[in-house]
Amino acid sequence: MIYGEQDTIPKSENLKNIVSNLDVVSLDCGHWIQQEKPEETTQSIIKWLEQHND
Repeated sequence: MIYGEQDTIPKSENLKNIVSNLDVVSLDCGHWIQQEKPEETTQSIIKWLEQHND
């Protein structure tokens, strides 16, 4: 899950309880994460895929 630190939408408190293989990343941006931080978003996804490539 990638969150924007400046987003007004609250972070889920129980997401780890219902989503397996969850990593949480927070980027210094608002709600439109992919548009505001495209490189950081892509790198976060690639890192997760590399770690969970079974």
